[in-house]
Amino acid sequence: MRSAISRVRQSAKRSRVPVVLSVEQIKTLRSHLREPVRTMALIDVSTGLRIGELLALQWRDVDFENFEISVTRSISLQHIGNCKTESSRKPVPMDAELAEALWRWRNNCGYPMPEDWVFASPAKNGKQP
Repeated sequence: MRSAISRVRQSAKRSRVPVVLSVEQIKTLRSHLREPVRTMALIDVSTGLRIGELLALQWRDVDFENFEISVTRSISLQHIGNCKTESSRKPVPMDAELAEALWRWRNNCGYPMPEDWVFASPAKNGKQP
């Protein structure tokens, strides 16, 4: 039987190399996704946000005028808290394609108010991501 401590990562070095998709692979993947996952995937590949940061976005965090997303919080296990690192809390630029996709999603999502979650849960009436 292996000790539980043997499975704990003890250095900053990665234990395996992450898979990096090509632009064509990303386009193919996105073509098979439905909303809101399609927009979530575009945000992720465009900005590099962590999943907790992505799920904790509110519409007030998206600045369509200046093409920026303010990352101010993160969510984990239904608990909203601070971002993992200080550098995570800086505004993230977005390009026109991402801004357009987010604008379309906002117009169709059912929860478009500034305090609403970008990826609100319909099961929770938009009160939680």
